[in-house]
Amino acid sequence: MKKIILTAFEPFGDNDINPTIDILNNIPDVINNIKIIKKILPVVYDKCFDLLEPIIKKEKPDYVIGMGLAGGRKNICIERIAVNMKSASIADNEGNMYKGEVITKKGIVGYFTNLPYEQLITVDKKIDYSFSAGTYICNNLFYLVMEYVNNKDIKGGFIHVPYSEIFNKEPFISISKQSDIIRKMIIKLGEV
Repeated sequence: MKKIILTAFEPFGDNDINPTIDILNNIPDVINNIKIIKKILPVVYDKCFDLLEPIIKKEKPDYVIGMGLAGGRKNICIERIAVNMKSASIADNEGNMYKGEVITKKGIVGYFTNLPYEQLITVDKKIDYSFSAGTYICNNLFYLVMEYVNNKDIKGGFIHVPYSEIFNKEPFISISKQSDIIRKMIIKLGEV
């Protein structure tokens, strides 16, 4: 049985909700003989990975995939690259704020996802890929996951989701549609 660790983030900034939690809750624990290990992470630099790392070590998954909110995007986006940078105009949920600092002092500039993104984007017309996960917590988690899985038999990546209908903002994709797309992506990962 393949294993996928799938993460969501708590609400952050001026958002009272985070659609990734609803998506995570809508995903079954097992899909087509694939075990899904779910975790909601804090929107806190480095701490998000500190809480995830022991789960990765214990579960020894085939995939580690984070999900985060990127309001304003019209599609679900598979992020192609994580960069070694912490820099944002807002603080994390514990008040930490960084402007142009590296995530890992001796780390490389960036890591490309090793997810089969070309196959994943064929699952639905509302999936695209992106070359910028930003430099806030999503990128922070993505970078640390990719640093950890580097030279291991684990694939890692990050998916940004747009607003859901709950936000009353455009563009949006309904939670049910987003959940269905993520479920289909998981099925595709089980096939490759």
